[in-house]
Amino acid sequence: MIKVKTAYTLTLLAILLPASTHVMAQDKSDNYKLEQVLVMSRHGIRAPLVNYGDMLSSATPDKWPQWTTPGGYLTPKGAELEAMMGGYFREWLADTKLLKSTGCPAPTTVFTYANSLPRTIDTAQHFLFGAFPGCNVPVAHQKEIGKMDPVFNPIITLDITPEFKEKALASINQHAGPGGVAGLNKRLQPNYDLLSRVLDYKNSPACLIDKKCDWSTQPTDIVLVQNKEPGITGPLRLGTGASDAFMLQYYEGFPEKDVAWGRIQSSQEWRKLIDIKNLYHETLFGSPAIADNAAEKLVGFISSALDPIGEKTPNESAAQKAKLAVLVGHDSNIASLLAALKTKEYQLPDQYEKTPISGKVVFERWKDIKQNKELMKVEYIYLSTEQIRNKTPLSLQKPPKRVTLEIEGCPVDAKGFCSMDDFRKAIKQNTQI
Repeated sequence: MIKVKTAYTLTLLAILLPASTHVMAQDKSDNYKLEQVLVMSRHGIRAPLVNYGDMLSSATPDKWPQWTTPGGYLTPKGAELEAMMGGYFREWLADTKLLKSTGCPAPTTVFTYANSLPRTIDTAQHFLFGAFPGCNVPVAHQKEIGKMDPVFNPIITLDITPEFKEKALASINQHAGPGGVAGLNKRLQPNYDLLSRVLDYKNSPACLIDKKCDWSTQPTDIVLVQNKEPGITGPLRLGTGASDAFMLQYYEGFPEKDVAWGRIQSSQEWRKLIDIKNLYHETLFGSPAIADNAAEKLVGFISSALDPIGEKTPNESAAQKAKLAVLVGHDSNIASLLAALKTKEYQLPDQYEKTPISGKVVFERWKDIKQNKELMKVEYIYLSTEQIRNKTPLSLQKPPKRVTLEIEGCPVDAKGFCSMDDFRKAIKQNTQI
């Protein structure tokens, strides 16, 4: 069993926003009424992505564990965990009286919208199975399965002019800390050394045959192409692929001797490996120039769904009218969304990942009845590493983890509430929508 420390610290980045994380119990006072919930969820456990295959297979002499689920698809365990999360949300929202505790919701009460990939659609469906068993609650998605929905596609839509490229590269390098991405790679050298040991890289085909034995010093490029997802090549990319594969093995429940071939010895080593992945996404999608463009359509959707005023697409209108709206996308969506909103630095206790599998950013519109005032609370609701591996049953007594988030320009009170007026102003100011 991995024992995860209860504080998450990114010591490798030099520029971090002040921490403002609060972990709070839900307010059960009659003074507050929950009126609307919008969830932005990452999909559940998937098999490793197939496009990592050649790169990772040549990086080790050992055979990677076989998955029975095709690459990139939701696993059966991932489906079960998502149903458990759906059941918990139903119990929580019934406890707050937003939804009834039993029966099927009225047609406009719940709206679910997923990116048009199998793993995101399946995640949404199993969340609904758990929340509303026996009910026919549809999942909205594009007709063509396998093609990214523009709302969930974290691509660069702007022209890659010399001016934009200069601005974007400067933004990414500044966000990476002293020395830019090259400096980050130097600070990550101990992490790369650990990964080399776990992979047994010195005996890999990449080293023995291709003579690329010092993979951590291979050239790094920042790739910016219009209508493509941004990327970083080199050791940060390989490290992200390998650490992601190891984390998924652990989540899925592979025997510990098969998780990274039994070579990860401690919580500290897990932290060092997953930091590579966290910093890849943080550096790439956390930089303002990239996040603002990559998350533009998603931010616009969420902003519209939380505001009764203004023109809306049919899906935005359905989400706005629903008491519960659930969107299902990817870690890149959540990373770019939180960066675009200028979310203050947060910690997720008992988790290594900054945007964990099945994790949900939850926008809650409350009403202070005494003050007749609309309020917003934003929470990250997620499963701990051990809750995922052990498939721990969830309930109000044994809930998933909850952390209150704070966005710039929307200060929260002791209960985690920010005024709805401030929230709407902050979204417009932070994202220029």
